[in-house]
Amino acid sequence: MRSTPGARIAIIALFLALLFSGCAGTSSQPTRFYRLDGQPGKAETLSLKPRPGQLLVGIGPITLTTYLDRPQIVERQTPHRLQLHEFDHWAGSLQENIVQVITDLMRQRLADMQLIAYPWHGTIKPDYEVLLTINRFEREGDRIWLQLRWSLIRSSDNRLMEMQRLVIEEPLQGSGVEAGVAAANRAVGQLSERIATAILAVE
Repeated sequence: MRSTPGARIAIIALFLALLFSGCAGTSSQPTRFYRLDGQPGKAETLSLKPRPGQLLVGIGPITLTTYLDRPQIVERQTPHRLQLHEFDHWAGSLQENIVQVITDLMRQRLADMQLIAYPWHGTIKPDYEVLLTINRFEREGDRIWLQLRWSLIRSSDNRLMEMQRLVIEEPLQGSGVEAGVAAANRAVGQLSERIATAILAVE
């Protein structure tokens, strides 16, 4: 028996209703957002105006290699293949986050100096600037790898005072993306300590 046009329309309508009801019943996975943290979450007032005779050190800017300059957290699956975590993102700019964490941690070590995170006001001219280029910052297996080059520039004569290439590895304590972010936080802590030590040696 041949179906009538009305019957065919009813079948199509039923198919579309089932299709859309199935889509509506499938909830998308919520995106999780992560930040690096450089200090305890307590309220404090900190004057960024240097005292007479106090060195002012500017931290930043940081340049990220292109594959890291994105919201998704990156994980290396093999030497030649990367995975972008679709539902695990950095909250805001990763460059700004790293700059702020380094500045916060180095303030604790360089108490006799004044540190300021990039960007700063145009009227402020730091005595020294710390510039960083990060070439690798991702999880591979059970550890985080941070590879970079950093330079210390004396602003008065644009002189290069120090330059280092660093490769830092930090093992994970646990599993999952959050454990990787915590290890990344510790890796940035190692970096902050090494930069602070080098600045003290220059001074």
